[in-house]
Amino acid sequence: MSSFTSFFNNLFGLKDQPSGSRDPRRVVVTSSSQPEVLQKVMREEKLSHGETVMANLSPVRLEKSRGKMVLYFCPMKSMEVLETLSAGDGGSIPNQVIVEDLAIPRELKEGLYMLKNVKVTSNGTMQVRATEQTEWKVVHSDLYSW
Repeated sequence: MSSFTSFFNNLFGLKDQPSGSRDPRRVVVTSSSQPEVLQKVMREEKLSHGETVMANLSPVRLEKSRGKMVLYFCPMKSMEVLETLSAGDGGSIPNQVIVEDLAIPRELKEGLYMLKNVKVTSNGTMQVRATEQTEWKVVHSDLYSW
C-alpha cells in the first residue's frame, strides 16, 4: 500500500486498513455544537439555501466524547470559499447541521483546527462533508482572542 493510500485510509477510516491499526475517530455534531455560528458565517459569505461550496472553516473545536470527536463551531471566525459548486436559490440557510464522512486520525488531539477542503451545502440542513482533499490543520489558540 502506498504512503498516500495509507494516509488517505487513516484520514477517512476506510475498511482496507491492516488488522491491528488504530481506526480514526469519527467526527460528529451534537445539539450543543452551535450550528448557529456556522449559519451566521455562511450568511456573512452571502451564501443561500441550495448552494454548495468547497471551503475552509476556521477555527473549529474538537472535543473527545464517548470514543468520538465532537465538532463545535463556536470559535469559528471565518469561512474561506474556495469554489462554488452550485448556486443557491436565494432562500434562507437552515438551522440544523450534519457532518458526513468526517474522521480525525487518532494521533490528533482535542483542540482548535482549520478544517480544510470540505464541501458545505445548505439544502434542508447545513451539511459539512469530507472530500478526498479534506485536512485538519492545528490552529494555535494564542492566535485568537476570545
